[in-house]
Amino acid sequence: MAGSSETFEGNWEYPTYAPKGQRCSVCAEPIRTFELTLRGQIERVSGPPVVIYRHTGTCPR
Repeated sequence: MAGSSETFEGNWEYPTYAPKGQRCSVCAEPIRTFELTLRGQIERVSGPPVVIYRHTGTCPR
């Protein structure tokens, strides 16, 4: 999504389970099945918001 006007204010909506194939927006590691994550959205200038997920707590390395 490089080159577009995107912002994220850090307002995470709620803890949830990410759909299969999602990656953490912080560390870019795959999110495992049944791993609890935080859901957020990136507002875009044109088009609908993009849903993002991140690990709860610390990201695995």
